[in-house]
Amino acid sequence: MTEVQQRTSAPRCISAGIVGFLPLIAVALTWLQWQDKLPAELASHWSDTGAPDDFMATGTALGLGFALTGTPAAIALASAYIATLRPALFRGIVGFAGMISGMGAGTWLISAGLTLQAGSAEKAALGWWLAALIASFLFGAVPYFIAPKPKFTSGKHETRLPLGEQEAGAWSRTITSKMLLWLPVALLALTAVIYLPTIQDGSGTSWIGLGTMLACVIVVGLIAHVQVTVDWRGLRIVSTLGRIPLKRIKLHEIAAVEVTELRPSEWGGWGYRIMPGRSAVIMGAGPGLIITTTADKLFAVTVGDPDTAASLLLALRDRVSQP
Repeated sequence: MTEVQQRTSAPRCISAGIVGFLPLIAVALTWLQWQDKLPAELASHWSDTGAPDDFMATGTALGLGFALTGTPAAIALASAYIATLRPALFRGIVGFAGMISGMGAGTWLISAGLTLQAGSAEKAALGWWLAALIASFLFGAVPYFIAPKPKFTSGKHETRLPLGEQEAGAWSRTITSKMLLWLPVALLALTAVIYLPTIQDGSGTSWIGLGTMLACVIVVGLIAHVQVTVDWRGLRIVSTLGRIPLKRIKLHEIAAVEVTELRPSEWGGWGYRIMPGRSAVIMGAGPGLIITTTADKLFAVTVGDPDTAASLLLALRDRVSQP
């Protein structure tokens, strides 16, 4: 990144860090306005959209709200110094910190606001405020999009695999993420800890929450073990669980191919990542491909022997582009 680009990006980096303090400010201002009206306890947990089934001391809820909004905000602002060196990492930090602080502010505002509105913690029905609580995570998108976009320098792969006129050529690799393989197990264990007690004692459970957790298990399972194939159809990525297609880039859609080292921190983490203008299947740090499409979109995938895959892709692409 040039010196001019660093100076241009600095205001956006600072702005992204400052925006991260908005949830903290919201918690502080509402506490100052409500402190004389709030009861000693607040509604703190709902198993469904009706009445609460757990409560928390107001002081404890306030402290938790400050911790969940203040700590991420401070981390995001402190990380601004790395922004000009590792812009993708900075965007990830401020985005994730914004998700946590947004959730912290949303939890405080809904618990305190509903308790105050109902007149007591016992009468504070959640209702459609559940949607607002879930949406509070989306606050992370605000600092994420304010932060400057990362600049990728492309070292285009130019080698072509020599193919005879009658040779089609095909290449395939299976890639696995050990972390993603264990994550469904951890999610299932967490689901059991949260929901089994309420099912066993017959007190009911949140079927929305249970369904969401199980859906996450299935989604993670689909991307933990995939097959990457290069042939006359282009680049294809298919989940080995159920042979579900995850990504396909046709040969005529390929503008350039790069072989490089990929880092999860620069592509939004592990798994199937979708971001503005780019997407990726990242199984961990290591060698991989970055494909630039004719629509000027980037797609990255970590895979062994990326040089052979890139050389075959270009050879097949050149063949279909010949008149």
